Amino acid sequence: MPVKSNEALRGKKAAKPVPVPALLEEQAEVDWFSPEAIKGWATSLSVHFTILLVMAFWYFVPKSDPYRIFDTRLAGSESGVDEGLSFTGGLNTPIELVATPTPTPEPSMVAPVPTDLEKLESKLVNITGAAKTSAGGGMDNPNPGAGDGDGFGLARFGQGGESVRGVEVKVGDPQFTLLWDTQADLDLHVIEPGGKEIYWEEPKGKQGGELDVDNTKGFGPENIYWLRDSEEGAAKIKGPGPPGTYQWFVVYWGGFGGVARPTNWKVRIKHDGKVTIVNGRFKALNERSKIHTLKVEASGVAGK
Repeated sequence: MPVKSNEALRGKKAAKPVPVPALLEEQAEVDWFSPEAIKGWATSLSVHFTILLVMAFWYFVPKSDPYRIFDTRLAGSESGVDEGLSFTGGLNTPIELVATPTPTPEPSMVAPVPTDLEKLESKLVNITGAAKTSAGGGMDNPNPGAGDGDGFGLARFGQGGESVRGVEVKVGDPQFTLLWDTQADLDLHVIEPGGKEIYWEEPKGKQGGELDVDNTKGFGPENIYWLRDSEEGAAKIKGPGPPGTYQWFVVYWGGFGGVARPTNWKVRIKHDGKVTIVNGRFKALNERSKIHTLKVEASGVAGK
């Protein structure tokens, strides 16, 4: 007896399977560029563009502040101040009027009172001294060693002091004074008879010599002088230093910042009522001038 299939038993006919190529052909038949499709796409784009345009206007339109109402009577000005705390200075503040000042009377003309003036008389002033004035003096002085425009000022002899570039230095016989023209440190050295060298490290000699001014800031002066003992031995007085040969020289000790500057210098030598000036020039650190000499005779006559 033949065996029936499940479909025959149910009394139904099995459906014929649809091949896959047939489904693809059915989907391919859809027309994306038909008038209906284009109309649908256009409607969708219009709706989206409108939504985006509305959002853009909402975002970029500036926000306006709401109208604010405030009391014009409040403090600070006639227009009032928002959120003020008092009415002072508002429209309801009374104005205090100041009385008109009394006019100033016009000045009256008063006749001037004559003043008694002493009779002016011309007076002759006796002016003697050097032919040219110098930085520190030089006029009204018959001394042959008075200032001569060299910057040393009045070349005073004898005990006491003199002003050289505003610095008080002591005077003596002999006397050596150094000046220069830069902010460098120059040193004056003098070797007195007997061999004792006087300079910044040894300012005292053995025969009355002394360095009383040591300049380290530039321009000078530096000064070395001699006085002799009085007969009583109580003080130093005017008079020549010990007889013999004095040797002196100048040293370019240092420039500020370690930099050497070309420097012009001059030394004034005073002895026996005469003044001599020696000039020189340095270009390098630790440079030394040649050694100069001064002879002091027992009679006070100088030889060079």
